[in-house]
Amino acid sequence: MKQRFEFWLLVAGAGLLTSMVLADGEVTNHWPLVRHDLHSSGVANSTLSNNLGLQWKYVAEDTGFEATAVVSDGIIYIGDTDTTFYAIRLADGKSIWKHSFEMAGFAAAAAVQNGQIYVSDYDGLLWCLSTEDGHTLWSVQLEAESYVGPILYKESVLVTNDAGILTSLSIRDGQQKWKYQIDAPLRCAPTIAAGQALLAGCDGKLHIVDADTGVLSATLPIDGPTGSTPAANQGRAFFGTEQGTFYAIILGTLSETEAHIAWTYHDPQRRQSLRTAAAVDSRLVVYGSQGKMIYALDPSNGKLRWKVAVKSRIDSSPIIAGNQVVCATVKGRIYLLDIQTGATMWEYDAGGGFVGSPIVVAGQLILGNTDGTLYCFKSQSPKNH
Repeated sequence: MKQRFEFWLLVAGAGLLTSMVLADGEVTNHWPLVRHDLHSSGVANSTLSNNLGLQWKYVAEDTGFEATAVVSDGIIYIGDTDTTFYAIRLADGKSIWKHSFEMAGFAAAAAVQNGQIYVSDYDGLLWCLSTEDGHTLWSVQLEAESYVGPILYKESVLVTNDAGILTSLSIRDGQQKWKYQIDAPLRCAPTIAAGQALLAGCDGKLHIVDADTGVLSATLPIDGPTGSTPAANQGRAFFGTEQGTFYAIILGTLSETEAHIAWTYHDPQRRQSLRTAAAVDSRLVVYGSQGKMIYALDPSNGKLRWKVAVKSRIDSSPIIAGNQVVCATVKGRIYLLDIQTGATMWEYDAGGGFVGSPIVVAGQLILGNTDGTLYCFKSQSPKNH
């Protein structure tokens, strides 16, 4: 199927689309979606220094954090793997409120906007909670469990699940608007580019779906299944597969060009699966692998800029913050890498493990550990070093 993508909307409208999911205030104080914005860019609005110190840590007893945190108006929102969802103050790590749900655990990130939190649980329920105290505004039973955060697009919540369904629900009351289904699980978040939802599926295809109607616009075969959330930048989508191949897909232009592969990359020495989302800006695209490597490529041509070996596999999706790349491993080590060279500027061994992704908000790095510790690191002045 041909897909007419309005490329100028993706570029010129990027700031508008992002602002739609940010609450009032400085954009540096918000990380409202699992990969920060509708494009799933994984790029922070604020920066970090190369000298980080532990600001605080919040310990949840007898549980763990696998979800990525989100932040709005200086409050962190995150669920644990058992039954509890938390609101924690960014400034000092103090609990604002926490709410327990019967027989529900949270592996997925939340999404937050206009005083409402949207989060799905292990049992396939999508909850809408009040940011004020966590009370339930509404809930909807999905057709299967969801392991990735929803996306807020216009007046809709878009959420995928393990039955292979992308569902669009009203943000006001959870009423279904439409659904789109594939014949395999969907374990990626839907990325929005020029009004289209991009879905990298476990059926070995990239699906391009109209985000307003749920109508399929195009599909493109890839070399294997994937649960990686695509990252969109300058008319392209970037993601990896279980076969160890990393793709850059040209989405289409005003000239009615069909979606097609721009380039692919795979490490000639390693073919391990790629399960993280990528982070991408105009300078590079970066991702982690099950082969204990972090890769940085030129987004225009796929040429390798650098790669860094770490001591364990990477399930936590990296992010870009200013001139640094932040990534974390399943053995609990955090790395701050120079974006140009990949040189390690700072690292921290937390133990436990990291599955959820790091986020950077107002010069602070936040990351939840599978041992139940939520960490916050902050840039330190030289005198505190």
